[in-house]
Amino acid sequence: MSASVVEDRKAAATPPTARPYILGALAALSVGAAAIHFAVVFEHFDENVLYGVFFLVIAWAQLIWAALVLWRPSRPVLWLGLLGNAIIIAVYLASRTVGLPFGPDLNHPEAVGGLDVVSVVLEVALIAGCAALLWRPALANRPVRRRGTAGTIAGLVAVPAAVIAVTTAVMTLGWAGPEGPAGMASGSSAAASMPGMGSTGGLPDMRMYGSTAPPTAAQVIAAGQLIKDTDKSLARFQNVQAAFAAGYTYVLKTNGEEHLLYDGRNPAYAGLNPQHPSSLVYAINVPHHAPILLGAMYIERDGVNGPQVGGSMTRWHAHLEVCQGGKPTIAGFGVQLRGTCNPSNWRNQYTAQMLHVWVVPYPGGPFSDDLSQSATNSAVRAVLARQ
Repeated sequence: MSASVVEDRKAAATPPTARPYILGALAALSVGAAAIHFAVVFEHFDENVLYGVFFLVIAWAQLIWAALVLWRPSRPVLWLGLLGNAIIIAVYLASRTVGLPFGPDLNHPEAVGGLDVVSVVLEVALIAGCAALLWRPALANRPVRRRGTAGTIAGLVAVPAAVIAVTTAVMTLGWAGPEGPAGMASGSSAAASMPGMGSTGGLPDMRMYGSTAPPTAAQVIAAGQLIKDTDKSLARFQNVQAAFAAGYTYVLKTNGEEHLLYDGRNPAYAGLNPQHPSSLVYAINVPHHAPILLGAMYIERDGVNGPQVGGSMTRWHAHLEVCQGGKPTIAGFGVQLRGTCNPSNWRNQYTAQMLHVWVVPYPGGPFSDDLSQSATNSAVRAVLARQ
């Protein structure tokens, strides 16, 4: 019994160490960075599915790492935190300096924002903390002055409180601007005013088809392969005269774009066939420049559902045909089709299903349905910047 008392006294006499303060600070830094990444996930999903998946993965990874470093701190865990966050920072720096080699902003630097700067600061601090513990593990075991209960609690929550305060302040400003729900809502309003996104006679001007479930890994790979195959196939049509010579002679113009549709008898040009795309899309009216090839549009046969090879990434769409001025017309765009119509007996109907595949940096991603003038202009600027 006396031995037990001695042991208890020794345990009680053991001075507190810096371990809980340091590990708590590292966990707080990781949680703060994760919170910022979670906050912008939907914005990046809206921009590009691959971007959204990347942000979702790193947000969860940072959150899980915070729990892990508190539960089982070890050298492998510290190395994981150091290297993982270093990779995230490297990707960030590339996206803000030379541009990423993939995605809608291909090789085009993004603007620096308040949220991402705070995230990088937190990650740099986390890397520094991990490196310090890896270099001198004894830092965690350094004794600290014993304080009362209130002092101990204050010391433990000091860094987490600072991280929460700074992150919350910047996130509040970000959420009130274009990076948050308010900005996304205004962006949605802009999309609603985009040609083809309204309604006519109680029917939407554009109808979407296919599943909206998150794409599987196989579907993401298939979508990437479709972009690659389309890009390779379109290389022969950089000169618009080559497209006319190949049978793309049915011309439809809208918002600075020219759709050249295959107008021959070969059935291979219908459906999802990268070797024989149904339509080619060029940017026209570019000052002192020939038409610029932006991508392809695949058109299914009437009554056939387009294959969703990329899951929700590759949803097909159809446009509402109305009768205006005695001509079949694409609602929302005012584009007149061939033939005539009688308004007295005309019934509005939808075109065959279509799928865009853009092979240049395009707002909304490589399968975007945005045919606005601003989207065309943005794509043209991206192309000209690379020349």
